[in-house]
Amino acid sequence: MFPVIEIGVVRIPVYTALFMLGFAIMIIMARRIAERYNYPKADILYVSLYAGIGIFLGAKLMYFISKLPAIVAKFDVYIEYWKNEPMGAFNYSFGGLVFYGGLIGALLGAYIYCRQYKMPFHTLTDIFAPLIPFVHGIGRIGCFMAGCCYGKEYHGFGCVQFPANKLIPVLDDVPRIPVQLIEAGLNFAVAGVLFVLMKKVKLKSGQLMGIYILYYTVARFLLEMLRGDAARGNVGGVSTSQIISVILLPIGIALVSGKFSKNLA
Repeated sequence: MFPVIEIGVVRIPVYTALFMLGFAIMIIMARRIAERYNYPKADILYVSLYAGIGIFLGAKLMYFISKLPAIVAKFDVYIEYWKNEPMGAFNYSFGGLVFYGGLIGALLGAYIYCRQYKMPFHTLTDIFAPLIPFVHGIGRIGCFMAGCCYGKEYHGFGCVQFPANKLIPVLDDVPRIPVQLIEAGLNFAVAGVLFVLMKKVKLKSGQLMGIYILYYTVARFLLEMLRGDAARGNVGGVSTSQIISVILLPIGIALVSGKFSKNLA
């Protein structure tokens, strides 16, 4: 595990560094893919800024939503926490990031840009569909390096024993499933499949994004069963991400079917 890069007195979280690297690579690749779709390269840069803001806001908001069941259950304690330790309460409420929130926020930010400047949103989803899992895979490697989003206890082949981590005291208690690396591998694989489909198969607008959403909702629902961290929130034993997966699944099916193709512009 290698959570922080230290350069003199500067400490850079590895997760942040890897995500920013992935985001930069995504913009470069998107600008090249845009040529295939006759999409202006300048707009790729600007829409990425809108999407980047959406990622940050959406991921933070979804993290807070994932905390709501615990907050509601002990609301009086939560209010007192804000009164006595506002920074601690703020970090508890907004100190993490949730991928689904970032994904929804990015798509919303991109849609706002397209509406504002009258650009085709459906073409944009085709351009970015294979790049989202690519960047996500890089981000999951960052999760592994940081020790967050860790897996359940596991003593078999491929288990990982994390070193002590002051921020996550229970992390080194037992060997764990390297669920972050499993998800990273699955994301890189589907990114490759989507790149091949983009080049070899003629699809309707939005179908490429639909295939990605269909894949990820199913994969994430199953991967959640391997997770060992409880910070992501749950309702009745079902994690927040599993609930969102179930909600998004019909959207993926509809996009793959081509029903939304004429309504995405």
